[in-house]
Amino acid sequence: MSRRVMPLHGELVEALPPDCRTCLFWELGAPGPVTDGTDGARAWTDPLTRKQAWVSALAHEGATAGRVVQVDGVVVAHAVFGPAEAFAAPGVTVPRPDPRALLLATVRVQPPWRGLGLGRLLVQAALKEAIRLDRPAVEAYGDRRWRERRCLLPATWLLHEGFAVHGEHPRTPLLRIDARRTARWAESLEHALEEMLAHLPRRVRAPVPVPTASASGADREP
Repeated sequence: MSRRVMPLHGELVEALPPDCRTCLFWELGAPGPVTDGTDGARAWTDPLTRKQAWVSALAHEGATAGRVVQVDGVVVAHAVFGPAEAFAAPGVTVPRPDPRALLLATVRVQPPWRGLGLGRLLVQAALKEAIRLDRPAVEAYGDRRWRERRCLLPATWLLHEGFAVHGEHPRTPLLRIDARRTARWAESLEHALEEMLAHLPRRVRAPVPVPTASASGADREP
């Protein structure tokens, strides 16, 4: 069985879950197409193409758009992150991120693979990227009333992974983890990846019915 973690690049965007590969909430601020009525220039109407272009632009600037976890060539988990200034303003009233920070926008683990620590592994990957880019911290928006398939992350899960509230908001606080304080943890990522991937099950576990989400259950892996 082939297991690996690799950077998210343009071609891999097509392998993300359908709702993620065409979502532009974080990248461009809205899912609608870009139109230009002034010079008749060709508009990009395909969200997948626009997301791939955003991912490729980050790579061209020396950053990365995230990580994917693949098992036998199938993406079972992924994270989208990058320099905070590369992301559009969130569609909700929230504290603004530190422009020097790395923003962890999305973490998604496919249901059969939850509970194996892949979400934590992707947080570690974001920390390692922050250190590589000399960014002081990783920041993320948490949702205190998180529901499945939302573009924000469960606030209680982020707290469980070591984040602390940095900018308060009743519903969507900004959370932060200091990359410098966790440098030693992130430096051991390569060993952690090898050990984690070596212990992944050799077959996908049967999906477990997920009960209706509630505030008390929002700390599970997204």
